[in-house]
Amino acid sequence: MNSSIQMYMDLNPIIEKEAFDYAIRNYCSETDTHLHLDKLFIQKNFNLNGKRILDFGSGMGSMPLWYKSNWDCEVTCIDIDKNHLEISKKLFENFGVKDIKLECRDITKHPLQEKFDFIVLTDVVEHIDLNILPDILKQLENALAKGGKIFVSFPPWQGPYASHVEHIIGFKWCQFIPDSILIPIIKKRNRDLAGSIEKTLVDAYLGLNKMTFGKLMNIISIHTNLRLTARNAHSVLNKIPFFRHINFTVFPLNFLISKEILIFEHS
Repeated sequence: MNSSIQMYMDLNPIIEKEAFDYAIRNYCSETDTHLHLDKLFIQKNFNLNGKRILDFGSGMGSMPLWYKSNWDCEVTCIDIDKNHLEISKKLFENFGVKDIKLECRDITKHPLQEKFDFIVLTDVVEHIDLNILPDILKQLENALAKGGKIFVSFPPWQGPYASHVEHIIGFKWCQFIPDSILIPIIKKRNRDLAGSIEKTLVDAYLGLNKMTFGKLMNIISIHTNLRLTARNAHSVLNKIPFFRHINFTVFPLNFLISKEILIFEHS
């Protein structure tokens, strides 16, 4: 048994089952998970047939399986969390999918050599240390095939869901509570997660880099030659039919943005 399988098998069976059920729900549901906006945007704007897709920071595999189920495409998953990849493997096996490539890989140590038509970072950039994010984004730019696109989505730091623990704390925008108060509250309600890196809710919160649209664009402009070609700053106001297609990005309405969805291409 290799080390990654051993690490996954060492998970508490209850946590393992919760993680697997969570992955299935994220794959199967088109409306009831945090991924529904990503799915809707991709379905509306892209035909991925024949494309080489890289899901970078692929997590527990829900989106890679969704790509494979909806298009005739090649899918590669790269993540640094061995537990998440093992859950992905179990998810793919459960649905009889055998040709999705899984890699446990730190690209800061083992750079990408392949080329991809569509590179996806779904709820990933906010978890990457800012010291290495520029290098990672540059590598992803270099791995982008001619005419390819990079899809980035994340809940911006000023938005209602940025803390990743609002469901535990009980209210949105809890990231604005001083850490001296908030972290002890999270610790009191702490629980184990399925990750081998972010092992608890406290780890998940402390691992956030407080990403915003402006911060990401600053990194992109300084360290890459990518250009932004589309932005969907999804706001809670977009639930109102009259405002459905409006990006509310100016202060203070930017505090209502639940998810940023961005498309980048070669300049």
